[in-house]
Amino acid sequence: MADTFYARRGKRWLDLALTGMALVMLAGPMLVLAALVRWRLGSPILFRQTRPGLGGRLFAMVKFRTMTDARDADGRLLPDHVRLTRFGRLLRATSLDELPELWNVLRGEMSLVGPRPLLVEYLDRYTPEQARRHETLPGITGWAQVNGRNALGWEEKFALDVWYVDHLSLALDLRILLMTVLKVLVRDGVSAAGHATAPVFLGSTPQSAPGGLGAAQSPATVCFPAKSLPAPSQARRLQAGPARENLPVVVLGAGGHAKVVVSLLRSCGYEVGGLYDDRREVWGTRVLGVEVIGAIELLKSHRGPAVIAIGNGRVRQSLASQLPLDWLTAVHPTAWVDPEVTIGPGTVICAGAVIQPDVQIGAHNIVNTSATVDHDCVLGDFVHIAPGAHLTGNIRVGDGVLVGAGAVAIPGLTIGAWTTIGGGATVVRDLPSEVIAIGNPARILRPLGIPKAA
Repeated sequence: MADTFYARRGKRWLDLALTGMALVMLAGPMLVLAALVRWRLGSPILFRQTRPGLGGRLFAMVKFRTMTDARDADGRLLPDHVRLTRFGRLLRATSLDELPELWNVLRGEMSLVGPRPLLVEYLDRYTPEQARRHETLPGITGWAQVNGRNALGWEEKFALDVWYVDHLSLALDLRILLMTVLKVLVRDGVSAAGHATAPVFLGSTPQSAPGGLGAAQSPATVCFPAKSLPAPSQARRLQAGPARENLPVVVLGAGGHAKVVVSLLRSCGYEVGGLYDDRREVWGTRVLGVEVIGAIELLKSHRGPAVIAIGNGRVRQSLASQLPLDWLTAVHPTAWVDPEVTIGPGTVICAGAVIQPDVQIGAHNIVNTSATVDHDCVLGDFVHIAPGAHLTGNIRVGDGVLVGAGAVAIPGLTIGAWTTIGGGATVVRDLPSEVIAIGNPARILRPLGIPKAA
């Protein structure tokens, strides 16, 4: 981006001046729109979603809601094109749904003009050239929007975004604002053919992507840590089940860990479609605003992305074997996962976790808040590394192992399957399968399933 006075300061001054005037003039119409949204579409009035902004930093973008919460007989949200009502289409066609983003501009998270903020999971699909769209603040409107909007292909839009970054100026911004007014009046390019808005961006091929360094990717099921823009070497190739990103994610379990998972999914930009739990007493309640719809068996015919939010490894194993769901691999944006790590389907990496090079993590694992897994560790399936636990290098961990909060294991050990390590324990020698180990240094208390003598 050109290092000009306008780019450094003038653009922000223009944003504040125009946004301030717009909010004063549009306050009344926005209140009327809010009332209409509440009447026609229900609550909440505003749609909030985490998006990456300048330098990939995350912020909560706000818009007027345009879809209903209509569900099928099994409690699943209906497809976007069904939930997008005539009123919602009108809001999108006239761009009135974008008006609350003036608040994002006022906060300095967005600009009036710039590349549109897209989904967080797109960050690790950009080529290095495409990633340059994050060198400036995202905008309510942009060069791509006045040159085709959603009717353009992804590569065309990204090329226009990068061109804008390289040619940013006062004259260009004023031109885009004027063109935006004209485009809104003729409702041009609101949606792509065959889609309610735009199709999912799955990554660019070397032939089609500007810069030529991208690789064709299958639908991603991973949320990239977005503190900085991903370089090519940082684009992780994680193995996970197929994702259907146009569908909301369902969560199995409605206990305490479900709160962690719902928060994680939202931070990655996913919509949570509902929680399922076999305890009747929680049916109809809400976890962080998400309804507990009913028993887990209702998901037997479900075909969409899902996460198991249950700490018990045996339960996760049973559910994973019984239900043919698209198990999502979810990584919190503040977690660090080295590019050479492999992660199986259904695994959840929570906030602040650190996974170092050449670690292999199996399916349906939980690496909980601020836990660390050092180099060359191999974790089986259904493992749970509790908050603040630390596995040092080259440790072999069997299926179903629970490493308690704050526990530490020294390098080179083997921990047998379905063993439980107590909170705060320090493991200094190998542990066999199916035992409980506690203390510092950790000692085997008793085999699992064998009660203490009276």
